[in-house]
Amino acid sequence: MFFNKDIVNYILEYYGRIKYVKGEYINIIHKYDERYTLLEPLITNKSIIMSNAERGENNRDFYFEVDFSIPGLGLVYDCGFLYGDEFEICYVDLRTSLIQIRTII
Repeated sequence: MFFNKDIVNYILEYYGRIKYVKGEYINIIHKYDERYTLLEPLITNKSIIMSNAERGENNRDFYFEVDFSIPGLGLVYDCGFLYGDEFEICYVDLRTSLIQIRTII
């Protein structure tokens, strides 16, 4: 038995977890699901990071900074942006003096 795609889409949208996007069905979390409130801060933080990130000319390199809730503490991520083909994560502490703990891969 085959159903019209419009009917299947309507049923799945009513269920609230599966939608038809660009030719395939994907599983989503309904906006009224209590798990959505757990994910919302993560999505917000990711969008803030992505809006502040600097991209290289080849669109592969990037650089961004993440500040912690304590003023003066943060992380710096650099992938090929300042130092060629290296990936660097740097812990920065500016509270009393400049302290940097760098990890380069």
